[in-house]
Parts: sequence; C-alpha cells; structure tokens
Amino acid sequence: MDPVVRRLLWNTVTQARESGKVIVITSHSMEECDALCTRLAIMVKGRFMCLGSPQHLKSKFGNVYILKVKVKTEDKLQDFKFYITRTFPDVRHFGAS
Repeated sequence: MDPVVRRLLWNTVTQARESGKVIVITSHSMEECDALCTRLAIMVKGRFMCLGSPQHLKSKFGNVYILKVKVKTEDKLQDFKFYITRTFPDVRHFGAS
C-alpha cells in the first residue's frame, strides 16, 4: 500500500475508533499498531499470549531487535554471520525475508 493510501486508511480507522466503534485489525507492523490501536493482543501459533496497551507490551517485550543487511557476495555474508553470532551469542535466526 502506498503512503497516501495508507494514511487515508489510517485516518478512516482512527475516525471510526474515535466514534466509539470497536475495530479488530491483524498486522505485523508495530508502527501500524502504535498509530491505530488502544489495545494489542499478541498471538503465537493461533493462541493469545498477552493483551495490553501498545506501551505496556513494548515495555514488557520490547527487547527484540531486527537487523536486515544486504551483502553483495556470499563470502561476505558468511563473514558477517560469524561476526554477529560471536558478538551477539543469543541471536536466534538468520534467514532471507
């Protein structure tokens, strides 16, 4: 969705919410949730794991970071993966997205 249409949709949802309507949204975007939601539920494998305000959930679970990197050659990628796993031993996943 382009930025103009996204803003139009966000404004429409916000107006509906402010008029007292309940709106259920599914999203992977925390930016979208921050802009539109007063309460969030996080689901894992189809089960609700937590419920709260965006600020509450960010303060409780906000210690997760996502790093996206583009490299030109496979050998540079392997060097980078080695550096990251050595520097951040708790890293959980490497993969293309």
